Amino acid sequence: MANKVVVIGAGQAGLQVAVSVRQSGYDGEVLLLGGEQHLPYQHPPLSKQVLKGEWPVEKCRLRHADFFDQHGIVLRQGVSAVSLDSKRKRVQ
Repeated sequence: MANKVVVIGAGQAGLQVAVSVRQSGYDGEVLLLGGEQHLPYQHPPLSKQVLKGEWPVEKCRLRHADFFDQHGIVLRQGVSAVSLDSKRKRVQ
């Protein structure tokens, strides 16, 4: 079985976990699952600076799309985990 790390949640914390796993030298697959169709973004500025018109929405992005390929992180957008079987190490 191939080594794989699956991070559930592509918010700021989930993204940082995926990046830290890769930076620590892990060379197996790193899969980042996010229920939203958007690239990972900062949530607080969205309800403050963006709605006030002070920032463009793009400024909230945590990383650009090419970052994930460059760092060997597979980002699955619009994908939510519905169950976890920790004994079998499976996410559905």
